[in-house]
Amino acid sequence: MTTLTHASKLFAPRRQRAASLRQVWSQRVSGWARALWASLEATGQRRAAPYLLHEASRQESSNPALAAELRRVARAAAPITSRTTSANTPAQAR
Repeated sequence: MTTLTHASKLFAPRRQRAASLRQVWSQRVSGWARALWASLEATGQRRAAPYLLHEASRQESSNPALAAELRRVARAAAPITSRTTSANTPAQAR
């Protein structure tokens, strides 16, 4: 009986330590995943900005409200890209 009591006292701290290690690692992985997702979103927005500006110029005559919204979204997503990538628009790349 004393052997069982002694063994259970040894395994209880190990279980608690294992649970806390799982929590720590899950928090770290979750943080890395959030950072990766934010990076992917930012990259996608930067890459989409020239195409949004190109589409805005195409829509200007037929739908000025849509063109203004597309320009607003493109500039909000990548303010530097929208000013410097006029050579990367789809029409000029062809």
